[in-house]
Amino acid sequence: MNLRLTNLYRTALLIAMATPFFGLALAQYDGGVVEVVTVPDSTPVVVRSGNSNTKAILDTAFQIDGRFSIVRSASDAHYTIAVDPVGSNSARLSIYSGVPEKLMFTETLTGDSSLNAVYQAIDRAVYKTRRGDKGFWAGKLAFINEESGAAEVCVSDLLFQSVVQLTNDRVSALGPKWSPDGNAILYTSYRSGFPDIYKLDLRTNSRQVIANFKGLNTGARYSPDGSRIAMIISGGTNSDVWVREASGRMMNLTKSRGLEAAPAWSPDGTRLVFSSDERGGPQLYVMPSVGGSSRRLATNVSGDCAQPDWNPVFDNQIAFSAAMGSGRQIIIYDSKLGKSLPAVTNESGDAIEPHWLSDGRHLVYTHRRANRSEIKIVDTLTRKSYVISGRRAKVSQPSFVR
Repeated sequence: MNLRLTNLYRTALLIAMATPFFGLALAQYDGGVVEVVTVPDSTPVVVRSGNSNTKAILDTAFQIDGRFSIVRSASDAHYTIAVDPVGSNSARLSIYSGVPEKLMFTETLTGDSSLNAVYQAIDRAVYKTRRGDKGFWAGKLAFINEESGAAEVCVSDLLFQSVVQLTNDRVSALGPKWSPDGNAILYTSYRSGFPDIYKLDLRTNSRQVIANFKGLNTGARYSPDGSRIAMIISGGTNSDVWVREASGRMMNLTKSRGLEAAPAWSPDGTRLVFSSDERGGPQLYVMPSVGGSSRRLATNVSGDCAQPDWNPVFDNQIAFSAAMGSGRQIIIYDSKLGKSLPAVTNESGDAIEPHWLSDGRHLVYTHRRANRSEIKIVDTLTRKSYVISGRRAKVSQPSFVR
C-alpha cells in the first residue's frame, strides 16, 4: 500500500471513530437498508413526530423498552426515529442518522387503526435498528376491569390509549386468555351462577360455552397452535388439569389429591406447567401435555409459588409469582441453570399474574396494593417497571397477544 492510500485509510478510520456509530452501532446504509453490524445494550435515539399524541407514545414506548435511551440531540444519537400518522390507518416511519441528518430508511406501515399503525411503525423501528430484535407494541391486552363495580373483560393496546369493554354481564369474570390468532378470548364467568368457561369470538361477537361441568371450571388457555385448550376442572372434588382436544374429547391429566391451578403451555405445546399443593404449599410442576408423570420444579424461593407463564421465545424460562416477605414478587425459573433467578420485581404489595410479551424479555403483570390494582410492564433484564394502565385503579389479569 503506498503512502497516499495509507493516509486515506487513516483519515477514514479517524472519521469513523469520531462518529457515534463506531464500535457501538457501526452501520452500513444502502438504498434505504439499515444494516446494523453490532448492537449496544442501549441504543441512543432521538424520537419525533408532528403529531403531539404520537410523540407522547414514542417517548413512552422507547423509554419503557430497555433496549433504547432517548437523547435530545442527534449528535448524541445513533438514530433519529420519526413516526407520523397518515390517513385513518397508516403511519410513516423514517429513520435518520448523522448530523446533518441523512435519511437511511422510510416505510409506510398499515394497521387496523391509526394508533395500531403507529405501534407497527415502532416495532419496525426496533427491528431495523436492533438487528432484527422483536417489537411488541402492536400487540393487544385482554384484562379484567372492575371500575364499573363488576369484573368485566376488556381489551386495549399496550398503553391503554384505546380501551374496549367486551362483556357487560355485571357478574364476576376472570382469567381472560387470547387465542394465538387474536380472534377469540377464553375466560371464566359466573353469568350462569356458577364458574363456567366461555369462548368469546371477537369476529362475530358471539359467545360459546367451553366447559360447564359441576364445580369449578377455570384457567383455560389455548395451546400455541390453537388446537387444544388446557383448563382446571374440579368436578365437585379436587381441581385437576384437563385438556380439551381439537375433537372435543376431554382428558384429565393430573388426577391428584391436591388442588391444581393456572396451567400454561410450553412454546412447542408438548408440556404444561401448573401449580399444585399436592405435597404441601403450592409449587410448580411440569408434565407432558398428552399425559404422564409430573415433576416439581426446584424453584426453592418460597413455600407458595403460583401463576406460572412459559417464555414464548426462551423455553428455559418460566415466570411465576411467589410469596416473599409480606407480599408477592415475580420470579423467573431457569431450567438451564436449574434454579430461580433474583426477583424481577421489588414491589410494595403484590406483583402477581405475570404474562410474557412476544419478545421474551418483557412481562406484563398486576401490581396490587391496598384497594388499588394496576397493570405494569417490566424489562426482565434491567428490572425497571412502568405503569401502563394510567390512572385506572381496578384493573388486573393481563393477557397479551401479538
